[in-house]
Amino acid sequence: MIAVPATPPPAIVAPMRTSATPHQADPDQVTLTSQAYLRRIGWKAVARPLNRPLVAVLDTGVAPSAAGLTNRIDTQSAKSFVMGGDPLTDPEGHGTVVSGIIVTVASGTSTVPGVRILPVQIVSPTGETSPRAVAAGIHYAVSRGARIINLSLGGTGFSTIEQDAINDAVRAGVLVVAASGNAGTDRREYPGAYRHVLAVGATDDDGVSLVTSTRGMQVAVAAPGRDISAGSARGPEGGPRFEVRTGTSMAAAVVTGAAARILQTRPTLTATQVTELLMATARGTGDGLDRARGTGVIDLTRALKVTPPPVDLPEPDDDPPNARRLPPLVPKGFSYGQRTGLLRTWADLRDGSVVHLETGQRLTAEATVGRKADVDLYLWKPDAPVYRQGAAFARRWLAVGAVTKGSVEMLTYRASIAGDYVLEVRLAGAVRLVRPRYTVTGTVTR
Repeated sequence: MIAVPATPPPAIVAPMRTSATPHQADPDQVTLTSQAYLRRIGWKAVARPLNRPLVAVLDTGVAPSAAGLTNRIDTQSAKSFVMGGDPLTDPEGHGTVVSGIIVTVASGTSTVPGVRILPVQIVSPTGETSPRAVAAGIHYAVSRGARIINLSLGGTGFSTIEQDAINDAVRAGVLVVAASGNAGTDRREYPGAYRHVLAVGATDDDGVSLVTSTRGMQVAVAAPGRDISAGSARGPEGGPRFEVRTGTSMAAAVVTGAAARILQTRPTLTATQVTELLMATARGTGDGLDRARGTGVIDLTRALKVTPPPVDLPEPDDDPPNARRLPPLVPKGFSYGQRTGLLRTWADLRDGSVVHLETGQRLTAEATVGRKADVDLYLWKPDAPVYRQGAAFARRWLAVGAVTKGSVEMLTYRASIAGDYVLEVRLAGAVRLVRPRYTVTGTVTR
């Protein structure tokens, strides 16, 4: 995995900087908030943020003195996972630009910072990183109390280490935002294609997808990502004060800033609720299906106004080992259980929960799903490992499946061995939906 590319385009010309008084907006922020992309997402300046959520930027480092970043960087907790690295330097400049975009969207012209950036350096100046560095950075961000983790990275290799770290972060209540990638194809790029990630595609200021923005059902939403300006890491050293970059890295930063803005005013919302607000209020896809823009371009004004969705159950639970870490649907000694939850194509395609069966007991399970979706049920045998596609895995570990078409599904099974089975509810098909709610029940009899 490597950082999103990185030869910076020419810097824009900045006005002469003057000192701000306690009652004036930072001149750098005034310049940055005049950009057209902010109008596209419905951005408005906030007078005084109520909270300052911590956002971890896992990238090439951050230059705290860059334009627009004053008093917004957690320099005490900054951490590097690059050999010989320093999280508060950024020779490449990518992490500084990403951080600047987040700050602009989240803080605006307010003299009171509306967000805190935690620099976590996981990418070397040459654009190289490793799954272990990414995972270590994620775990560190969680340990420091980050509410959001921004991963403006891109690569084609899947890593179990990285997916497990993302799972841990999500289970801890952290929102993980990632760039979809800059290949401009349907080939999956990571971390954007990992489960439980809010993957972001890039558009121009008119909402048209960039040809370089990676497509696929993993893309949840989109945001402007062309010619976005932020403070330059070279500015404090006499270089250009601002820098302009293009790509899904920038679009992901816009969405991260919007998510932070939501948490300023609604700090009790969960990561899932923030995700659903952004997806449900996005604009621009018409029929709700767009492989480049997900549910559409985010609309911050709408997201801040609508009623939050209901709270989902703990995540992730999309394979038997993870499901066993969460409360069971039907515990040992009980005969009935019911659960409601939310599903989403790709990022959270399936939910699993434990049902304890003794030898000879019979399970009757039923699942219903809203939004005219199609739901399936699967029952996995005790000790089933992480899900793998293929007939061989199903023959070894699948006890029974029910895959008829429709919004209601039922299955029955009589246990041949005792143990903790995992009942899986899966969203069938590839229709772009904004989290249809499901209910699953399990009844155990002799």
